[in-house]
Amino acid sequence: MLNLIRSKAQSIYIQATILIIVLVFVFWGVGTSQKGGPDVIATVNDQSISSQQYQQNYNQTISRYQEQFNGALPPEILEALNLKQQVLTQMIQKMVMQQGAKEAGLIVAGDEVREVIQGMDAFREEGIFKLDRYKTLLASSRMTTTDFENNVRNDLMQDKILAHLNRFARVSDSELKDRFAFDNDQLKLEYVALSAENFRGKGPVADEALNPFFASRKQAYLAEPQAKLRYLTFLNGQAQSSDQLSNQEIEQYYKMNLDRFSAPEQRQARHILLRAAAKDSAELQATRRKKLETILALAREGKDFGQLAREHSEDSTGKNSGDLGFFSKGQVVPPFAEAVFALKEGEISGIVETQFGLHLIKLEKIKPATTSSLAQAREQIITEIKAKRSKDLTFQLANQAYEGIIQAGSLDKYAASTSMQVQTTDFFTQTSPSPALAGQPDLLKTIFGLKKGELSSLLEIKGGYAVFYVDEVKEPQVPPLAEIRARVEKDFLDDQAKSRAKEGASAMLAQAKKEGSLVAAAEKTKNRVLETSFFARSQQETSGLPAPIAAQGLKLSAASPYAKEIAENDGIFYVLHFKEEKPANEETFADQKDALRKILAQEKQLQVMDAWVAYLQSRAKITTDKKFME
Repeated sequence: MLNLIRSKAQSIYIQATILIIVLVFVFWGVGTSQKGGPDVIATVNDQSISSQQYQQNYNQTISRYQEQFNGALPPEILEALNLKQQVLTQMIQKMVMQQGAKEAGLIVAGDEVREVIQGMDAFREEGIFKLDRYKTLLASSRMTTTDFENNVRNDLMQDKILAHLNRFARVSDSELKDRFAFDNDQLKLEYVALSAENFRGKGPVADEALNPFFASRKQAYLAEPQAKLRYLTFLNGQAQSSDQLSNQEIEQYYKMNLDRFSAPEQRQARHILLRAAAKDSAELQATRRKKLETILALAREGKDFGQLAREHSEDSTGKNSGDLGFFSKGQVVPPFAEAVFALKEGEISGIVETQFGLHLIKLEKIKPATTSSLAQAREQIITEIKAKRSKDLTFQLANQAYEGIIQAGSLDKYAASTSMQVQTTDFFTQTSPSPALAGQPDLLKTIFGLKKGELSSLLEIKGGYAVFYVDEVKEPQVPPLAEIRARVEKDFLDDQAKSRAKEGASAMLAQAKKEGSLVAAAEKTKNRVLETSFFARSQQETSGLPAPIAAQGLKLSAASPYAKEIAENDGIFYVLHFKEEKPANEETFADQKDALRKILAQEKQLQVMDAWVAYLQSRAKITTDKKFME
């Protein structure tokens, strides 16, 4: 949240606001950091963050992302998110905020925490809060009531902080008008696009040209380091608990996970979407609505709804006759859900407005809510409990084995004493791993952080745990030119083509500035001048230009009609020229005013929060265990 809005964080307004907040929140000292024990991974002034707290937050974050990806978190997403650092940063920021709020005199009473918890559906049975269910659910999640209540208290405190800071985020009418003009003033560009492909030479490339090119860029051709491993695995399912499951355990599991054995009511619907947005002009909105009213009349007269969707819908489902398939109430945006779940089978709604635009909806089928009985779910429950017990037992055995490896002095000695089979890999790289390690970026990162002859800690792998020993390492080297000549030649020709295209575009830009006409400059090289339609900052996609190029074009004006430098996107070089400007339609300002004020207020709130936390962090004494984060 604290990083959402940074574009205006250095504005005079924000800087002045922070000075005011400093006075309101009382100028608080840096404090002293307590000495962290072996379990402490970070300290913020006199408070510490333990590895257990961190791991709990990390696991919860992973779970949230997994839910978004239907249980499977793609490795490339996991790597891009840099979750380890992200989670620690958020924990530090929260702690800094809590300390700042405390100094400001903000408190969360126990009654407030109790009221929130007792209102949570997860802890209720037939609408009544059940203390036993509350304790049981937390215990199953390996969380104490104290930890959970502290988390709730922290969330409530954050809400209070936001409310307290909101008074510094007022939006004036002049700011509102400036932002409206900034978003909605329109301009038209003319431009020439020069593709590097049109300047590409042909191979083969002579040695006298290729050799110096290769010599100057050897680091780009550096091969990845390679590793060869020996390892032992401890897979879930290999160890089974001998404890018998009681009926009481099965029933308790069923009650605690009742939502997993229940399916909410689902409905199948078709829709027709005409895209519209709050920022659209009143004329455009009226036109879209009138068109949809005409389509609605046709549908109610009996014309096939699916055919109408194929002809008119601007949603990707249009090609499938508008079919959305079955969905539950929480899977679609609230206005859409309210409309769908108010219809009977075969009924067609009136016009429904959402953030995506204007919809017509036809309800096709209703699938009632269902709940599996304990008897129906029994076999699934037994399987799940046994799987969890097996995983826990595997972890215990793997831990014992790891201690045994340390005591034996080597992986091989321990394996020989237990009849376990040591597995091996050929040489592999981090991006082209051994098949058994594929799809596990964090694991590979850890392995490639080890040196030759080094033993890993007990590491989690797909389906269990493993201990790795680095047998051999091949350090990264640059292959001889002869081995990768085709690749280097391609890079050389690409580089030359881009250089020529950029030179041509730069020469045209200089000529256009000299003659005061892009058209005249383009005629000299027989290039075609293209034009955009009028487009606004809020509708850059209508320009027909790639987003980065449209953004560059929006910086131009009548006073500064040409860009200082050539803009490039995906190997195409653009010479841009400002042609014409059209002010925003003031008549639409009144329609957008309230929505725009909310957006600006939210942006200011986030900017103020971001700047306040940054100030607190700059004054705090923060230490982190860098080894833990490696």
